[in-house]
Amino acid sequence: MIGKMAKASNKAHSTSRADGRKSFLVYLPKDVITKLKIAALHEERHAYEITEDAVRHYLSSHPASRVGKS
Repeated sequence: MIGKMAKASNKAHSTSRADGRKSFLVYLPKDVITKLKIAALHEERHAYEITEDAVRHYLSSHPASRVGKS
């Protein structure tokens, strides 16, 4: 079921960039978004870079998330 949902989701948002990244819509509370943007400004980084680092860290520390890892 998850595979079917992922495929449907990919069709709806298949925007890709030259660096290979694809868009992925995530809903977050307003205060989290505000803090993320402020942190990105202070660190002179893009908010997506901080988000990507956080997701990669989460995935590396949760065994169930290692499915399909090469």
